[in-house]
Amino acid sequence: MKKWLKLLIWIIGVSIGLIIILWLGLALIIQQQKKALLSQINDKLNEELEANVTIADIEPTLLRSFPNISVALIDVSIKDSLWNSHRRSLLEVKNIFLKVNTFSILKKKIDIKEVSFEDGQVYLYTDSTGYTNTSAFKLKDAADAGQPKKNRLLDIQHLVFKDMQLFIEHVPRHKYFHIDIKSMSGEVIPKDSVLDIRLVNDIHLPNIEFNQEKGSFFKDKRLWGKLYLKYHTPSQLMEVPQQDIHIDMQTYNITGSFSFLKDHKNWQLYIIANKLPFQEGLSILSSNISSKLDTIEFEKPLDIRASLNGILRYPDTPLIHVQWQTLNNNLLVKGSPLTDCSFHGEFYNEVVPGLGHNDPNSMIRIEDMKAKYFGVPFQADSVTIHNLTQPVLKALFRSSFRLSNLNELTAGTFKFDSGHATALLRYEGGILPSDTIIPTINGNLNLENGAFEYLPRNIKVQRCNVILNFKDTDLYMDNFILQTKSSKLALNGIIKNITTLYFNAPEKALISWNIESPKVDLNEFKFLLAQRKKITPARKHQVMSRFTKQLDAFLDASNVEMDVNIDEVNYRHFKAANVHSFVGINQDAITLKKLGVQHAGGKILVDGKIGLGQSQNPFNLDASIQQVHINQLFYAFENFGIDALTSNNLKGIFSANANITGKIKDNGELLPHSFFGKIKFDLRKGALLNFGPLEDISKFIFKKRNLDNVEFERIQNTLELKGDKIIIPPMQISSSAINLDVEGVYGIVKGTDIYMTVPLRNPKKDEGLSKEEKAKRRNKGIVLHLHATDDGQDDGKVKIKLGKKKDK
Repeated sequence: MKKWLKLLIWIIGVSIGLIIILWLGLALIIQQQKKALLSQINDKLNEELEANVTIADIEPTLLRSFPNISVALIDVSIKDSLWNSHRRSLLEVKNIFLKVNTFSILKKKIDIKEVSFEDGQVYLYTDSTGYTNTSAFKLKDAADAGQPKKNRLLDIQHLVFKDMQLFIEHVPRHKYFHIDIKSMSGEVIPKDSVLDIRLVNDIHLPNIEFNQEKGSFFKDKRLWGKLYLKYHTPSQLMEVPQQDIHIDMQTYNITGSFSFLKDHKNWQLYIIANKLPFQEGLSILSSNISSKLDTIEFEKPLDIRASLNGILRYPDTPLIHVQWQTLNNNLLVKGSPLTDCSFHGEFYNEVVPGLGHNDPNSMIRIEDMKAKYFGVPFQADSVTIHNLTQPVLKALFRSSFRLSNLNELTAGTFKFDSGHATALLRYEGGILPSDTIIPTINGNLNLENGAFEYLPRNIKVQRCNVILNFKDTDLYMDNFILQTKSSKLALNGIIKNITTLYFNAPEKALISWNIESPKVDLNEFKFLLAQRKKITPARKHQVMSRFTKQLDAFLDASNVEMDVNIDEVNYRHFKAANVHSFVGINQDAITLKKLGVQHAGGKILVDGKIGLGQSQNPFNLDASIQQVHINQLFYAFENFGIDALTSNNLKGIFSANANITGKIKDNGELLPHSFFGKIKFDLRKGALLNFGPLEDISKFIFKKRNLDNVEFERIQNTLELKGDKIIIPPMQISSSAINLDVEGVYGIVKGTDIYMTVPLRNPKKDEGLSKEEKAKRRNKGIVLHLHATDDGQDDGKVKIKLGKKKDK
């Protein structure tokens, strides 16, 4: 080994040995003079500060900062003068480690280069009067007797915190911070007039409440990594150079500055967060903000840019501008999906300069939005939300799509087979469930050549064209052409206040229609009588949009009124022309007002109501029948449920006023034997053809008279319907073959009990006589008293007996 190398090793070894000896010696001195040092530190702090400072013990820690000496201050407490009132110690810490310059101790001075705080808490408290316990740090005045003040600031370049809790409570400002410092080390490097500050942090943030009523920012977040700051002494400016910080697992790039000049305490901060998950972004906001956005979920992260500008004084809310963008993202808004969504947007909290940085003066703007809503494509050039206290959404939506794209949206309600739609709609209104703002929609939605099925009512439409014009709160349905297999309708309609009633009170909505048609087959609309089907969507559609559910509820609960004019109507055997009526439909019934039809050579006028939603629906009718052919009337109404008297047995011109109740099945058939009411009728130029009871009489008498075709000039009476019975008041029938006086009960099923008085005199002998003479001769000669009865037998077979009705 070369001489110079040996010499160098020897010198190094001796130097290290001397340092160790000196270090051990100084540590021994500290141990021996511990009480004096502790007294010196306590006296110095109590002299410098207006506080009660206590340090329980002091110990050297030899290996902590070799070759320097570290001194541990144990159980340190700093309390302000009003501690007994608020009970919040400014400082309570188990260990404070001071890295002391070894040679300064030899000079009997304390030169502290690093301070480490471990296992304790700092509590900065301001009470309701504005008093703060940080007054304990106020330096006592030592410049008495005209002596100049000395610089008492300790020259500390390193600060370290470990397992420390920092509390900041400001009662007047409702501010409360709780910061759990797992570890933090800081270094201050002077460079001319600039202090370079370097921090390494691992911090947990249980609470950062700028306003306790609005909740905590950064709730339970972890802030970690390095932080670089530059403090410019002359300008009192703290600069935040561009750098990355970490909150939980998300990286944010920040830059900014803070001015501490007395008259210019401005600050600004710029934040960039690329690929920020939306829920992660929400989680750093206070609950009063995040709760307004927690119904939104993004599948992919967003790119965020934010700038904050404020003043370091109270009260102040910074000016905030946030920008974001996303491409081909999927998101949920209140459970409703928007897919293939692209847009860019921004947030301001000062729309009108001078009105403050607050929620009412804030705005969210979304531009160049393109997306699909349940498969329906749309775009919006600009969407704005003003006033976050009572948000108002303004947007212009455009769309063009095949109607079959609606099938996912309207699953369980409508099924579209063909057609096309275009839409241009401008919306303005609230977006929160509690909003009282009345929304408005302006624009139109055009449907062309649509073919669809309305599933709850099982109706199929072969062709549909309509222009839906939205005007503020109302919807106008213009040029509505609807064609089914056998019917064609031209409709124009209006729904007043649809934007208010659609979600909040569909049962109050009224859909008004004017309907014209050359022909309607009511057999296609029998579904109205049936119970409305409850459609269960396929599994993939189980989560239906709010729109779809509400559309189904609206159509079910809303009321309909129609002014109907139809050239021709068919229903089972019934045919009518020139039909006009006012029709009302709600969940419970169909109401007919002033229904007028031409039928069977005459006219029928009806007011009535038909129940809905049951297997057997009740109805009541007030009808005026004028000059109709009775055989056609009976055929049209299926003989009114009477088996023994049918359209084949009747001829004549019939007029009547009827008040009838009954039941109709959900398939549109009249329920037999369900009719009750009265029919006041007038039958002229009538005839009974092949009528069974008369044929039975001919077996006994009048065998030479033609009872197969009994003609009569006029019959009048008021019949009473009682289910399966027809009550016949006393009635005279004067015909070509026989005269009858009839009264009793006709049982449709059983219970027939009719008494007939039959003069044997042939009416043909009295032809040419006056009415008065005919009446005098009516009962001359032999008169038979017949009793037609089924004797209560279940088969209802009627037998003719001789017998006169007994007087009661």
